[in-house]
Amino acid sequence: MKEIYSWVPWFRELVEKIAEGGEAYLTEKAKQVTWGEDTSLPQHGDKGIDPFSFFYFLATKSTSNQPELVYNSVSRGFEIKSPPPDMRIDDYYLFPTSGHKILFHDKTNFYLDLLWRLFREAKKDNPKINPDDFKKALDIKEVVVEKLTPTLFLTQTLFLINPKYFLPLDSFTGVLPEALDLPAQSEIENEIKKQDGYGKYQSHLKKFQDAFPGCQPYEINMFLYLQKSGRLINAESKFFQIDTLIDIDRSDYWDDFKKNNWVYTRRPGPEMSWGEEWKYHLTKPKRGDIILVRTERQRGRAVGIVQRNDYDESGLNENSRIHVLWINKSEAQLFGFTDRRGFNEAGSVTCSAFKKIESYKPSFDLIKRLTEKPIKNGPEPDIDDPPPETDTMEHSHSLNQILYGPPGTGKTYNTVNHAVAIIEDKSLDKIEDDKDARQRFRELKQDGQIAMVTFHQNFTYEDFIEGIRPVLAGDDRRDIEYKLHKGVFREIADHARKNREQNYVLIIDEINRGNIAKIFGELITLLESSKRTGGDDEATATLPYSQDSFGVPNNLYIIGTMNTADRSIALLDTALRRRFEFIEMMPDAKHHRISTDIEGVNCQKLLVAMNDRIRFLLDREHQIGHTYFMDVDDMESLAATFKNRIIPLLQEYFYDNGEKIDLVLNGNGFIEDKSEELRKDILEKLSENKNALGELIDEQRKIYELLPDGDSKWEDPESYQAIYKEQGETE
Repeated sequence: MKEIYSWVPWFRELVEKIAEGGEAYLTEKAKQVTWGEDTSLPQHGDKGIDPFSFFYFLATKSTSNQPELVYNSVSRGFEIKSPPPDMRIDDYYLFPTSGHKILFHDKTNFYLDLLWRLFREAKKDNPKINPDDFKKALDIKEVVVEKLTPTLFLTQTLFLINPKYFLPLDSFTGVLPEALDLPAQSEIENEIKKQDGYGKYQSHLKKFQDAFPGCQPYEINMFLYLQKSGRLINAESKFFQIDTLIDIDRSDYWDDFKKNNWVYTRRPGPEMSWGEEWKYHLTKPKRGDIILVRTERQRGRAVGIVQRNDYDESGLNENSRIHVLWINKSEAQLFGFTDRRGFNEAGSVTCSAFKKIESYKPSFDLIKRLTEKPIKNGPEPDIDDPPPETDTMEHSHSLNQILYGPPGTGKTYNTVNHAVAIIEDKSLDKIEDDKDARQRFRELKQDGQIAMVTFHQNFTYEDFIEGIRPVLAGDDRRDIEYKLHKGVFREIADHARKNREQNYVLIIDEINRGNIAKIFGELITLLESSKRTGGDDEATATLPYSQDSFGVPNNLYIIGTMNTADRSIALLDTALRRRFEFIEMMPDAKHHRISTDIEGVNCQKLLVAMNDRIRFLLDREHQIGHTYFMDVDDMESLAATFKNRIIPLLQEYFYDNGEKIDLVLNGNGFIEDKSEELRKDILEKLSENKNALGELIDEQRKIYELLPDGDSKWEDPESYQAIYKEQGETE
């Protein structure tokens, strides 16, 4: 299948060539193009050729007898490196065009200054079009064909010049006026003709962008074209869901999905066949169905519309893809649960988890209006499809979750927001924006609704659940008695059981450092939502010390944190992995509290550069978290952070391998190679055993030492700039 947006980079490169070359360059090159039978544009070359006429004239050639001849000629003449767009139009709309032969001039009026001025501004990443220029372009009397106005041709050409910013106002945009609360197409035309025409155009453009979060105008235009042709969303559209972690090693394929406008999945393992269940699910999506894309169960990635299903047409093989058009590329923490499965038809729980998030609401509103049927909680699950393994108690938050990631990514810090959101039954987004959340956390902890504990190697079942402890008895404190002691888990579980109308939260910091089997014992099974008291398969266990019957109440939530640098997530107890939701927290170099200018040092770039090298030399689990650089606001604090926190962390990561630490720092001078100096010093001090001992010295051995604490390089901005700058690069 050809790339549906292949025309975009080709046109963008052509735009840059013309903008750089200027008027004479365009006139000369336009004359050299093999245009075919219609040569009306180059005939005016002696008087000047404007870029608007050139691009619209070029677009009309896509419907000529030999479009490849024209576009290949343009590629050669303008030396375009990007491959020319595929002119074989089938299901893929390339760019706006029509059979009308429009030039933005006649034999006497060329409007060159105006159109070149518009062109040079329009090509920018964030163009600031002069409203007067926009209006003057609409007043070009020559650009009128039958009942079609200059608005159509002007916005179509602006779209060709910069498809990442402009959207053509043509008959295709008119397919969604009611769905987007826009006026009819004719009314939009009339509004654009008014004094503030460009302002009106921008306001309409924003409505489309708001309806398609994260999508480019050329993606929106593609959707509009196919929707108008009746080939996308309809009353029969169904919902499907897919996890981006598609391989056995749980690699995240979202970047590939997003870039190539497709989704796919792999077999569960090399020893397993596709089987009837895979065939049933993967061949089911049809054109117009909706795909909800997620990573694990609580991180939304996108919403797409099925365009073609290779699994249905070509069979179940690893080359098959489900091709989609993205209508929403927002990433957000989902509200509650989604399905556990890698791919299947989405049930009401998964749809609801997406729909409750503000950034996904525009897509669900759009789908609802186009299908003309309510999707309050999404479609009902297919009766032949086994129900997804979701929380039977329908909690809005996961009962068991673990925040995991490298050191310094804010895992423990964020447990505060998660805990308050759970207890107050609010979305995480609302709590994150609440400045008083941390104070309420302290109050809830004092009241006993939140408890915290840190696991370590010596933590036991007796510490966590219950056990027998010795206590001194009698007035003289000489006798010893043994009493039953409740651990932190049983304490808060008992409170939760007595107050069923309230939610309780237990935070387990460093959960992966404890021996899970030793700490939880037989109670690990009782953590499952269905096994909680009040669940479908409610279960209890008899505690070995007290002989009490014990169950885990369904209003007790567990939040764990896990430092992936301390112990790989792959080695985590399998029983724990199956019962907890995992929420990844990776370094956020763009965090607003990380400075971009400390005497010329950009700490955001610095963090990105170090983590890129750590991933290459070690792995992604040992990156440096953004909290190490939060609120570092002067050279003194930056130097202290490196000497006291960053360097020791790197020494731990690389077992004092100075060469690798130096590579992470890009050889900035903090790590010095003392090999030759020390080798020479030792040889000079050797006496009669000089020759014998000299042979024992490894000539290849490298000895590295850290820069002395008082060295001026620690507070030299160039030392830090060198970490992220390439050789010869300037700030």
